[in-house]
Amino acid sequence: MVIAKVIGNIVSTQKHDDYKGQKLLIVRAVDLNGELYGNEMVVCDGADADAGIGDYVLIIQEGGSARLAARCDHLGPIDRTVVAIIDTIETTEGVLNK
Repeated sequence: MVIAKVIGNIVSTQKHDDYKGQKLLIVRAVDLNGELYGNEMVVCDGADADAGIGDYVLIIQEGGSARLAARCDHLGPIDRTVVAIIDTIETTEGVLNK
């Protein structure tokens, strides 16, 4: 799993039938200080909590698990899915809030 921050939304009026009803987000991984790193990733919002820009989220990055978490009834490929919106991360180094 990866901690990430939502940095954008994808709006698509035309898409494969397997992805109709799936909200797509653009995220980047964050470290425990909230610093962005790595490339942007496209994820499905499987948390059903309406993650939006600025939210910290927990991403699952494995096809089979990501598809299950997105509650898909198809075998179309899904690489990453949001499984939680994070309110707070607390470590020995401090607290990271939204």
